[in-house]
Amino acid sequence: MRGWTLLLIAAGLAGGYNWWSQRAPGGVAPATATATTGIDGFVAVEMPTGTPRDTVLVLAPPNCPSEQAQRAEALIRELTDIGIPVKRGSSFSFNIENPSPEQRAAVDRTVEVFQQGAPAVFINGMGMSNPTTSQVVAVYRSTRGG
Repeated sequence: MRGWTLLLIAAGLAGGYNWWSQRAPGGVAPATATATTGIDGFVAVEMPTGTPRDTVLVLAPPNCPSEQAQRAEALIRELTDIGIPVKRGSSFSFNIENPSPEQRAAVDRTVEVFQQGAPAVFINGMGMSNPTTSQVVAVYRSTRGG
């Protein structure tokens, strides 16, 4: 009986190791937003193509009565009221030729932020899902140029 117990433990450990090693190529953990948390909960991301510098990009479903879309609209109003430029959208794309591993990881983090739910907010290379207005203002002020 003891032999079967050891065999089952060994098989379980081998299966666990096999599962773990196949989670990410080369045994390296995948790039996640939490691994690169930056300013006030925001993470370093690759900015979507066409996003102007020093402009907050807010992504949320258009013409939607959902709570997420309403939060996005409220955030846009509050930022506009205090004079921060905002661009609203519902999707994004990238125009990157021959991306480096760092750019690929940043794109992955951008997609991860977007998938966490609306509103997804991107500012000068930083992104976060559903931030507060004060978080957005802090990141905007600390990352804007000149």
